[in-house]
Amino acid sequence: MKPREPIQFGKHTLSFEEPGIAVTVYRGPITLEDMRVLVDLPDMEEHEGQFQLALFHMQGFGGLEAAARKLGAERPRPAAVYYSAYVGANFKIRVVVSLFMRAANLLQGPKNVAGFFDDHESAKAWLIEQRRRHLEGAGDVGNKK
Repeated sequence: MKPREPIQFGKHTLSFEEPGIAVTVYRGPITLEDMRVLVDLPDMEEHEGQFQLALFHMQGFGGLEAAARKLGAERPRPAAVYYSAYVGANFKIRVVVSLFMRAANLLQGPKNVAGFFDDHESAKAWLIEQRRRHLEGAGDVGNKK
């Protein structure tokens, strides 16, 4: 698989790290236009629809516009499981993400797993472990607290 180029959307950046991890750095609020870029991106092919790995840097996160939130919630999610690692999320963001994940899992079945971390390295290590477990057939869907 050839390396992917970073994607700039608004003030934010989406880059890619091995093994197939999408890394997003937020810098301010997410607008409807920003969300349109994200929604139009396909899932990463190398995981063959089994799972997706995402690492979000939340230190500069400035919230979501209402229209962006609605569009993001309606995005198709074809992979079996989405593993998401959040770095630097404050208490409020942790609560909102946890509530969203629980609601999504109730509506879509258990396909969203979230973990919260203080640094990039530990978040990436957790994602790599989720990938290993999933590929070995032990991918139980549950949130890391």
